[in-house]
Amino acid sequence: MPRKTSRRDFLGLSAVGLAAAAAPNQLLNAASKLGGQQGGPSSAGSEISMWVTSGDAHFEPAPKLTWNSGPQASEHAFESNQITLNPSTKFQQILGFGGAFTDATCYMFNQLSPAARDQLFHELFHPSEMGFSIGRVCVGSSDYSTKLYSYDDGEADPDLKRFSIEHDRSYILPMLRLARKVSPDLFLFSTPWSPPGWMKFNRSMLGGAMRNNYFAVMRSTT
Repeated sequence: MPRKTSRRDFLGLSAVGLAAAAAPNQLLNAASKLGGQQGGPSSAGSEISMWVTSGDAHFEPAPKLTWNSGPQASEHAFESNQITLNPSTKFQQILGFGGAFTDATCYMFNQLSPAARDQLFHELFHPSEMGFSIGRVCVGSSDYSTKLYSYDDGEADPDLKRFSIEHDRSYILPMLRLARKVSPDLFLFSTPWSPPGWMKFNRSMLGGAMRNNYFAVMRSTT
């Protein structure tokens, strides 16, 4: 009987997998490297290498595919498992693709040996590899954290006299620096998952709603 994947399993895989992203020009460059031409795939027959991580498979080589010249995509392309690339057709601009350097993600990265972590970061962020280019950093804890915390825990502190990022210094900031070392152009942005509990009606970071009189204070932290 197939093993069902629980939400806990998914969160665990998400923490180890990270989020980050490749910029559009990097994707086109990767395609051109596969085909040998600048800006797109080359002649028919060029090989496409693939790796799979699914179930019991971990970054295992998959059967190779080949580029093939063909007509414009038809309405039945999806039904025939075809992916058609047309570099001449452009839509909205994309800053990049990515995920979050959550507390749990950075904690797991920090548990790796230096050699294993260096190899992983090279594969994730180096322009010659996956070239991930964007990462979100949480202001305080999220659902993907080892514990519940904010940058200003305790009783009400509207002047933010207790505000501190001390929690992040042990393994979150070091992982960000290592990622930036591999990819100096890595774009990072910070967003809160929840304000501190004292800003909310239920005085908890779990659920609840924020008090209107603390909106200005919250804006000053982001």
